[in-house]
Amino acid sequence: MPGIDRWTHGQPAVLVANPTAGSGKAADWIRVARALLDEAEVPHRFVATEPDGKTVERVRELVDGDGARVLIYMGGDGTFAEVAKGLFASQHAGEVVMGMLPTGTANDQGKSFGLDSGPGSLERNVRVIAAGEVVGCDVGRLVIERRMKEIHRDLFFDSFSIGLGAASLETRNRDRERVGRIPGLGAFYRDQLVYAGAILQRLAESYVVDIKFDLEAVIDGVVHSFDNLLDVIVKNTKIFGGEWIFDSNTESDDGLFELVPVTGRRDFGAKMIGTLRRSPVGVEDLSLLGFSHDAPMTGAKFDLDVRATPLPAAQCDGEELPAGDRYRIEVVPRALRLIVPREHIDPANVDTSGPLPRQS
Repeated sequence: MPGIDRWTHGQPAVLVANPTAGSGKAADWIRVARALLDEAEVPHRFVATEPDGKTVERVRELVDGDGARVLIYMGGDGTFAEVAKGLFASQHAGEVVMGMLPTGTANDQGKSFGLDSGPGSLERNVRVIAAGEVVGCDVGRLVIERRMKEIHRDLFFDSFSIGLGAASLETRNRDRERVGRIPGLGAFYRDQLVYAGAILQRLAESYVVDIKFDLEAVIDGVVHSFDNLLDVIVKNTKIFGGEWIFDSNTESDDGLFELVPVTGRRDFGAKMIGTLRRSPVGVEDLSLLGFSHDAPMTGAKFDLDVRATPLPAAQCDGEELPAGDRYRIEVVPRALRLIVPREHIDPANVDTSGPLPRQS
């Protein structure tokens, strides 16, 4: 009997994916994944994602109404976030575990736990799900304010950022929509290429338009002030953007997030080159060449006050957010239970979860 049976409580697992993703290729990947789940003796059914954020409510119904206790997301970090938010919107979040079949662009969650992405990795990733080894993962609770009024609440599982990265996301989403209207071009020029182009466009703009902002960050009660930031990232999982590791010591279940300030173009360059997973050059090497690098700062509570006109863009887990002048973030330790490879299990944290980050 597969190890996953200990979590199902007699109900089939639910595979949640978008069959229209990847220019329709995802439908074939879903068929392969289902065949592999059958071969691994993992009882399951399939539910397609829904547009306009409705997947969150659909997942909640699966848990509360249908009794699902194992959810398997298939897709990118956005699908991961929607399934996880639906889990936490339910009345039984503490009883649910989540499996991962990453097939998106960055796949920070899966890669941070040692899972490769894409259709070629499905066989191994299904074996991981069948084994049913579970670890707790930290979750971020986010509150956004503008002019002393709360305007948005959210949860995030991978990263939150203000500035260049979020502005590039806005540009990417706009350009991807435009590119998608051009027959044949959408399948070639999408996702990574569009995002890379958006970053370069926004970075070029910084030479002629002032896109920087000032930030006062209170991290676990300690005040840190930054002037003229290009970007600030609050990170949970080890891997960022699919290929970067800002802090090799970070863990997704340590109850701490990392705040990564990007203080200028040299710092941006140092981080993009020096923290690349496969780069032969580290940030220390770049420092010797005169490229400054501001190290990450860890904490469990962050109070971020932004000073800029207009307010810089913000995002979490690849989704655009309303811009605010104050952001409050609290880490909820090990609240999300993920099925991961055995080698990524810390014996001290097996089958644990913190207080659930319910949204009011």
